[in-house]
Amino acid sequence: MEEEKKKQIDVIEDFFKVLDFLKMLWGERKLFYKTCGCAIVVALVIAFSIPKRYSAEVVLAPEVAGENSLGGLSSLASMTGINLGTLGNNDAIGPDLYPTLVHSKDYLVRLFDVPVTFEVGDSMLTTSYYKYLFNYQKIAWWNYPSKWLGDLMNVILPSKEEKKDVKTADGQRNFMYLSKKERGVIGKMQGNISCSQDKKTGIISISVVAQDPVVAAVIADSARVALNEFIIEYRTGKARQDCQYMTKVYEEAKSDYRKAQAAYAAYADANMNLSTRRGQAMLDDLQNEMQLAYGVYSQVANQLQLVKAKVQESTPVYTIIESATIPEKASSPKKILMLVAFVFLAGVGTTGWIFLKKQGIVGKNK
Repeated sequence: MEEEKKKQIDVIEDFFKVLDFLKMLWGERKLFYKTCGCAIVVALVIAFSIPKRYSAEVVLAPEVAGENSLGGLSSLASMTGINLGTLGNNDAIGPDLYPTLVHSKDYLVRLFDVPVTFEVGDSMLTTSYYKYLFNYQKIAWWNYPSKWLGDLMNVILPSKEEKKDVKTADGQRNFMYLSKKERGVIGKMQGNISCSQDKKTGIISISVVAQDPVVAAVIADSARVALNEFIIEYRTGKARQDCQYMTKVYEEAKSDYRKAQAAYAAYADANMNLSTRRGQAMLDDLQNEMQLAYGVYSQVANQLQLVKAKVQESTPVYTIIESATIPEKASSPKKILMLVAFVFLAGVGTTGWIFLKKQGIVGKNK
């Protein structure tokens, strides 16, 4: 009984302590008005200084390659005595790797030259996505000093690697050698483009943010196309190599058959009235060689058609569940959320200051 009474007394004492503290806070309400008012001003200045960003999204349902991806093609091949098990039955990059793939440099450089149109002042400008990110991005006012300092350092100490422009054998830009500017743009792209997968349904979502709503929608759709092309190149790579090899073998077999056919026809025309067994044996040998060459040619032709079908069979199909649309409202900054957060932090900070002041840790007690 005594312990219960003591607990009740402690609860009552704690209640009055809290009540006294709340009264003390109410007595300092003018301080709250000042700190929260300053917090509101700071939040509005920051919120309106941060450039608006718009978000566009594409939702896809990818086709996942199964073990029996050849379907009825294997049955057709077995009827001709051909085994397609060795024609590149590779597992494709799974959808769970798409988020990592979308952030890879090999994937992002494909979006460098995507044309985008955006508003500059009262006119519309069309340029590449690379130049848009490098030359036409707005920044908050507090970032200008560091930007000016960086530009000044680039003028004073220009980077030697910016002068490199390595080309491939076909005259295209070799992206194995990325300049400092290109690496910086790729870093921005990695922050602007994201990909996620729903583990339950396998649905893939590609999201793009940009300071212009049209650019966000265009790059979201281009990111979908680039991802589709990247996966197609991977999944059909072995089949396309097989197709190129079989095409070469087919041309060789066709040439051998034509030569054997021409040799047989020429000998037969020149010896239409054969009377010797030696001549007949020679004609039979040429005919056998022609038939053997035709058999090889026919078999290779069948294999080539099957390998071509394998390329088509390996090409993945993506169903677009939701296409990219031009967003009407900015996705960030969230001004209301920032305002609430700043006011909350100001209130918590002021409450802590008053508590420490009451304890005599800071300031002086009245």
